[in-house]
Amino acid sequence: MNIVSHTVTLIKRWWRLLLILLTPLILLPLPLLIRTTQARCAYIVLLLTVYWVSEAIPYAVTSLLPLALFPMAGILSGDEVGLNYFKDITTMFVGTMILAYAMEHVCLHRRLALLVLKYVGSSIIWSMGGLMIVTAFLSMWINNSASANIMIPTALAIVNELQNYQQATNRTAVANENDNHQNSTGFLIAVAYSAAIGGMMTLVGTGPNIFVKGFTDHYVTDGTTGIIIGCLPLILPNKNPFHEEWEYHPILTWDQLSKSFPWGVFMLQGAGLAIADGFKVSNLSSTIAAFLHFIVGAPQTSIILVVIIISAVFTEFTSNLACATILFPILDSVAKTANIHPGYLILPSCMAVSLSFMLPIATPPNAMIFISGNMKTRDLLKAGFGMKIIDSELCTKSVVGKTSIELDVTCIPYNATAQSIA
Repeated sequence: MNIVSHTVTLIKRWWRLLLILLTPLILLPLPLLIRTTQARCAYIVLLLTVYWVSEAIPYAVTSLLPLALFPMAGILSGDEVGLNYFKDITTMFVGTMILAYAMEHVCLHRRLALLVLKYVGSSIIWSMGGLMIVTAFLSMWINNSASANIMIPTALAIVNELQNYQQATNRTAVANENDNHQNSTGFLIAVAYSAAIGGMMTLVGTGPNIFVKGFTDHYVTDGTTGIIIGCLPLILPNKNPFHEEWEYHPILTWDQLSKSFPWGVFMLQGAGLAIADGFKVSNLSSTIAAFLHFIVGAPQTSIILVVIIISAVFTEFTSNLACATILFPILDSVAKTANIHPGYLILPSCMAVSLSFMLPIATPPNAMIFISGNMKTRDLLKAGFGMKIIDSELCTKSVVGKTSIELDVTCIPYNATAQSIA
């Protein structure tokens, strides 16, 4: 028994280091036996996936690895990889994050929390339901990342108010840390999921919706607007300048922002876009397309189901926008081979890539809640698996039920938009 307990103790101490060192060695036969750029790209993607899922390395550090791995593998140059870490969509996230932190700094999130509690009461279920409705509604009209950023502080404020109310009314004599952690985790996951679902309802709610419509060729982009709005709290005065003895101080100072800004989310988004670039440059996406041709000749319902499953699984390992950038041209090729309208594959894939519920890298709202509380990847996995199954089934029934609708192929300009987004 002493030997077993000693072994378990050693594994607990060493498992992170062992996973970090052994994973590259275990996956090494892939690029050694298959000497192609596709194999090298697949090796990098699998390695990053293991690190992200296991959390052996902090996710922000793992997100920096593509900057070294893709150039070392001869897939992308350093300049090409680096560009993915500061694209237009990244500046949009920076702008919305700054705005969200400014709202938190002036305690606007507490006002929203109290407003929700005013109408739904002190019930945890009703409070969570009210929060999800507000988040989903916001996500319909602004980007889902922006709505999640705004509502995450509100969710934490609601949890704190509920705990204070329970203690004040002597409902819980002693605060239970496990219950508090469970409540905060549940509220944060509710924000991320409702932001994702709300964003699926409108064109502006999430990137893939805009991608499939072809709205990405405008000069004034989401990033342009986001960074302008995000900079306003750093410029505008925090008090009325016409008051006596007024001194200029911005609403939010850079020192305050830099200490709390989630730089890890910033790196995570860049890593997802870099992976998408690696897929395209290495032609790994073409290899996947060739593999998908096995479904040619199958019933249309089966083809749609396979597309939704592949899209829903693939989106967990890269951002939904990067996933759309990779999959849509592939599905166009498959649709032409199968002699079916491309819209029957593109539209279900567009919905399925937004079903990012299980991993932090899958979508920015997941990454945001991941760093906002003491949350583990397993918390997302447990909650997200059931959501993934239910929503995948709903997507399949929804698309199959609409197959009689005539689609205009000109509304899906894949080649025109893929370059502008990537």
